Amino acid sequence: MRPQLADIDLKLLRVFCTIVEAGGFTPAQTRLNLSQSRISSLVTDLEARLGMRLCQRGRVGFRLTDKGRIVYEAAQRLFARLSDFNAEVGSLRGAMWGELNIGIVDSTSTNPDCRLVEAIRVFKELAPDVTLRLQIAGPHDLERAVLDGRLQAAIGAFHHHVAGLSYALLFQEHQTLYCGRGHPLFGRSDRGLTVADIETAAFADRGYMEGARRRLPFAPKAATTTDYMEALAMLVLSGHYVAYLPAHYAAAWVAKGEMRPLLANKLSFNSAFEVVKRRGAMTTAVLHTFLEALEAAHPRATRSGRRSTVEA
Repeated sequence: MRPQLADIDLKLLRVFCTIVEAGGFTPAQTRLNLSQSRISSLVTDLEARLGMRLCQRGRVGFRLTDKGRIVYEAAQRLFARLSDFNAEVGSLRGAMWGELNIGIVDSTSTNPDCRLVEAIRVFKELAPDVTLRLQIAGPHDLERAVLDGRLQAAIGAFHHHVAGLSYALLFQEHQTLYCGRGHPLFGRSDRGLTVADIETAAFADRGYMEGARRRLPFAPKAATTTDYMEALAMLVLSGHYVAYLPAHYAAAWVAKGEMRPLLANKLSFNSAFEVVKRRGAMTTAVLHTFLEALEAAHPRATRSGRRSTVEA
């Protein structure tokens, strides 16, 4: 590719990113409204302009090459910068438009203390022409995406604060240890249950809490790990694992008798949910408006005195 990007290069890169995000040529057809042969031709054109193979396709299925993965990540950063540029230019004209990319961890919609829906409602009333994209990922992935500009902000429980990011408290999430129906501990009352009994059970851990486990109220031995609450819930429901889940998320299964908490008075804890953005990055009017709506929707975090300022 020539040092200076042409319009065609940007178009081809957008097609390539859509294919990667869809998981292959066939699922990308609907998103792009193009035939599979046309999509293949466009990717071939991009590979020729870049002078490298980006992906493998055919009978083996779709798979990125190492260089293709690097190109995809670089393209995501490029499009994030273009989005910031559009937002800044729009603010100079007294208007807010462009894109705002926000990330959040999974399984938060049932938490009554998470007021993101309210913040989005207010934001869209103030900035109706802005395209809001909400992405779900694990905490580590969210932090990386904010650092490299693919996301302007993210919300989650971040157990290790990363240099280069600023964090601000939004709300707390109550975490309780659960087992599922069929587990040996399920039928035992809390009176006859000890922490030592629970420590012998197969524990499904959250991968992103590595190094923060010392803050847990007991010393579990991880039998498996995952970054997603839905996966943890499935493991618990199998009857073979115990795991921490947000109390609001597990409530429906508890009500149906499919899960039960274990020594909730002793082993429960709270996770601080924070909004994170890149430290020192220029805050556009669009992002400023969203952060203000988010803070206004979570007034208890401000009143608690535990909020650390996110530059807005």
